[in-house]
Amino acid sequence: MPQNTEFNPRRHLVSRLQQRSEQVARRAAEPPVPAEGQLRRIVGTLLEAEGCKAAIGAYCEVETIDGDWLETEVVGFASDCILLMPTGELRGVMPHARVRPIGKGSSVPVGEALLGRVIDAAGQPLDNRGPLRTDDYRPLNGAPLNPLSRRPIREPLDVGVRAINALLTVGQGQRLGLFAGSGVGKSVLLGMMTRYTKADVVVVALIGERGREVKDFIDNILGGDDMRHAVVIATPADQPPLMRMRAAWLASAVAEYFRDQGQQVLLLMDSLTRFAQAQREIALATGEPPATKGYPPSVFARLPALVERAGNGEEGGGSITAFYTVLAEGDDQNDPIVDAARAILDGHIVLS
Repeated sequence: MPQNTEFNPRRHLVSRLQQRSEQVARRAAEPPVPAEGQLRRIVGTLLEAEGCKAAIGAYCEVETIDGDWLETEVVGFASDCILLMPTGELRGVMPHARVRPIGKGSSVPVGEALLGRVIDAAGQPLDNRGPLRTDDYRPLNGAPLNPLSRRPIREPLDVGVRAINALLTVGQGQRLGLFAGSGVGKSVLLGMMTRYTKADVVVVALIGERGREVKDFIDNILGGDDMRHAVVIATPADQPPLMRMRAAWLASAVAEYFRDQGQQVLLLMDSLTRFAQAQREIALATGEPPATKGYPPSVFARLPALVERAGNGEEGGGSITAFYTVLAEGDDQNDPIVDAARAILDGHIVLS
């Protein structure tokens, strides 16, 4: 029999409404297209962009004259402009350049593949041994543990230096500072700990050092088979301040990963002063007023946020025992960073 093809307005309307609702649902499920903006001005290493929206900590790309894209991070905003700091060399940026949010998260690669490798603050290898093959990621700025859930410090940790083991015994999960002037031997002492400690994993962060010292530390002080249980994050002094700060957060995130695997981790960060100086550069560039000897208040808020990520984990878990070197400029023990570090660390060793 021939089918009835009579037009039904009500059925047609219902079908159109269903199609419309499906289209709306599909569009709602799609990620929004970020709006592009343009570069307004550059003051020192600070870039101001207008026309695009991005949260603090998000990443944006700025087009250069060569057609490449410079990666930047949002560090603040003023009125309708967002304030950006570059993660690389500021070269080839032109007026009214395109700025686009890239929606990159602040997660970093972690895993057993990091052992024995040397990486930069972006998690890219520096040792010419091929790409990193890691499947796990952790947030760069991890959430601190509940202080009441941390395991108490009960057991000592052999750091491989007899003078420290005997006279300045270090407990698993403690955070200690090495205070000294320049050229006294902080890096050599850290290298001895890395080679002879009984910890399962050693995470070394070289922040703001000279490039020559980084290679010398890896080849001569660390080097050889002692690299098998170590991870080195190196960010020389010629890197932007944003990357010098990122190296400290990355080292803490890598140490937290191995701690959560139940391992005893020794975190060696050289130096806490360079981290504070990098934060000072960013804060002053964004207009924060200096408070104590040129250091803005945000510097003294960032220091405990970094240090408190180390320590013991929960019962049955691992621990992070941390040594932070602090440069006492001119052997001044009342330097603002030296004084702040003494207040937030569990103990300190002064090298003369």
